[in-house]
Amino acid sequence: MKKHKGKIQMGIVIGIFSAILITCLISVFSQLYTENKEKEEFRQLADIVTEKTTETEITRKPNIIKISGSDVENRSEQPMYYATDYQPHSISELIAMNSECFGWISIAGTNINYPVMHTPDNSQKYLNKNFYGEYSLSGVPFLDSRCSTDSKNLIIYGHHMNNGTMFADLCNYTSSSYRDEHKAVVLETKDGVSAYTVFSVLKVKSDDEWYRFTSALTENRYNSMVEYAKEKSIYETGIAPKYGQQILTLSTCYGNNQNDRILVLAARN
Repeated sequence: MKKHKGKIQMGIVIGIFSAILITCLISVFSQLYTENKEKEEFRQLADIVTEKTTETEITRKPNIIKISGSDVENRSEQPMYYATDYQPHSISELIAMNSECFGWISIAGTNINYPVMHTPDNSQKYLNKNFYGEYSLSGVPFLDSRCSTDSKNLIIYGHHMNNGTMFADLCNYTSSSYRDEHKAVVLETKDGVSAYTVFSVLKVKSDDEWYRFTSALTENRYNSMVEYAKEKSIYETGIAPKYGQQILTLSTCYGNNQNDRILVLAARN
């Protein structure tokens, strides 16, 4: 009798564990399916707004990215780099589709090739919404609500997805050799195209001082923040932005702690 009772209990335990395992597997596969579905939706969006160019034009485009007069005056003498394989997108078409679109960000040779949203009155609107405003696990990269086109530091946030999409590739910048191969970032907005060069990579907490730097009223404030970034950088790049150069900050989650972040900082060419 006891033996029979023990078999029943063992069967119940096995049944419970089996149910838990099946539930977990369903959850994992469901998330993978959703992430890959959203990846395809971004690819389709990119196809819609990618401007038709010849191979020659694609190669030549980065070399004619314009630099404003003020940027020229304040550029350092250190070497800067334009992006390669830059593929232009129709920002006007994106804005016509969704007026909350700020532009498009891309890094050649990575999965980072997405629209960027901006909602000053609802800072995290696109944290879990797609480009069309529907619920999305991946969300859409978005500009910090405090920022505008002329901010000294443009901070863009994006999820770190398990399938390597969105801003997951930022974590590869912990390797200096990866940075050397992917140092150029291109940001397209309604005002034109700008190329940026990665100069620092930081591992920080979500409340780090850098997140409070979006504008610089004085040269001292700007220079102190650049020095802060250089000191905290996990390796040296030999580049330090000069006062007047716009900085682009890309932010995503890093590691297992929900408050850990990785920041990839780039200076406008």
